[in-house]
Amino acid sequence: MSDLIWSLATSYLSLTGIGILAAVALIVGHVPLAKYLPVVGPYVVLARFVSYLALMLLAFLIGTRLADERAAVKQLKTDLAYARLQIEAQKVVAETAAKLRAQAEQQAATLDKKVTDYEDQLAKQPEGCGCAFDDGDVNSLRGIAR
Repeated sequence: MSDLIWSLATSYLSLTGIGILAAVALIVGHVPLAKYLPVVGPYVVLARFVSYLALMLLAFLIGTRLADERAAVKQLKTDLAYARLQIEAQKVVAETAAKLRAQAEQQAATLDKKVTDYEDQLAKQPEGCGCAFDDGDVNSLRGIAR
């Protein structure tokens, strides 16, 4: 709620209205011989007071608006720096993932070649009436797993 009030108080419309009030009050309060005019004469002192008050309020609200904008810019710079840091970290992770993927593909190709070689070796063995596996076959299977 307070953000809404400050947003309204420092909006262009309210600053323009206060500026116009200050200008009118300055004109009425400081025009020479205005105190002798019967229409504005009784209001000259009040107009001077209102003009100073409006100028102080205008200066305060403009200062508050500038401070809020500076804080917002500072926060945006911090957010941008953090986002850039995250992007750099993601690039490093992506490069590492690509290297690991290439290594995994190379290992898969090596294992596929070992399996193909073992299949070729088994195809060359004569088919006998019993189990044709020997210690070399067991070592070959263990070599594929490594």
